[in-house]
Amino acid sequence: MFNLFNKRIDDSQYGGFLVSKNIIYNNQKARYCFRKNTTISTLNGWNLYSEIDDDNYVNNPDNFEIISATTMFKLCPFMKSLYEAPYGTDLFIYYDTNGNFHSYYDLKKEREVSLKEILNK
Repeated sequence: MFNLFNKRIDDSQYGGFLVSKNIIYNNQKARYCFRKNTTISTLNGWNLYSEIDDDNYVNNPDNFEIISATTMFKLCPFMKSLYEAPYGTDLFIYYDTNGNFHSYYDLKKEREVSLKEILNK
C-alpha cells in the first residue's frame, strides 16, 4: 500500500488504469484523460494519454500498460481527486510553467471546469 496525503491506498478498491507508456517510462505529463465504461472487470475505465501520443501511437495497444492506483497516484496525483468522475468524462489537463498541475479543460463542454463541476457535486 502507498501513503498519499496520509491515506493508505488499497489498489483492489480502484481497478486498473490504462496509461500511455510515454507517461510511465518517458517522463511525459498526462495531457488527456477520459473515462469510459468497460466490460473488463479489472479496469476502472480511466485512460490517460500524453501530449505526444499521436493517432499512430494510440492505435497500437503495445504502447499502453495497465497500472495500479498506487502507481497512478504517484505519476499523476491529481487522479486521486478525479477518480470518482462519471463515465463519459473527457478532459485535457493544464499545467503551470513549472510543470505542476493547474486545471482541467472539459473537451465536451469546450471550457475550463472545476473538479466540483466534473464530479457533479
